[in-house]
Amino acid sequence: TAGLPVQERMNEPEVPQRPPLVLIANDQEWSARSLESILAPNGYAVLRAYTGQQALERARSARPDLIILDAQMPDLHGIEVCRQLRADARFSATTPILITTAGPSGRAQRLEAYQAGAWEFLGQPLDGESLLLKLRTFLAAKLEADRFREESLLDPTSGLYNMRGLSRRAREIGA
Repeated sequence: TAGLPVQERMNEPEVPQRPPLVLIANDQEWSARSLESILAPNGYAVLRAYTGQQALERARSARPDLIILDAQMPDLHGIEVCRQLRADARFSATTPILITTAGPSGRAQRLEAYQAGAWEFLGQPLDGESLLLKLRTFLAAKLEADRFREESLLDPTSGLYNMRGLSRRAREIGA
């Protein structure tokens, strides 16, 4: 990219410093390995969970960039895991969560997933190329939202100036 004209470099998407981390929560080994075999060669780091509770714990500790949940896990349904993550203040609506199902998926199940905060609901078999394109789009949106949040002058919870905002306001007043 160093040899490209400045205008072309400015239009390139920003590349994160580390590979994007995807949490795959699925109790079916073959299904999880299938997803991992699509993601890992394409630059994604993969973290695995085998139950809904384990998915919640790993998501909270590792803070993945993307989460892919199986709808039918042994302890907690993937939609319930999604709902709990969306209720957790450590996760914003900007963390893409996808729910997959090996069984038949009806309209009601898709709508329930979307109401729980899922960005996408996918049935098996997965189209690897389509999945990679969706993940790339979702990741770009998440990274952009994260960048805006980091550069914000206001605390999202209180609506008051954060340290960056206070510092900027002090400079403005001092000028």
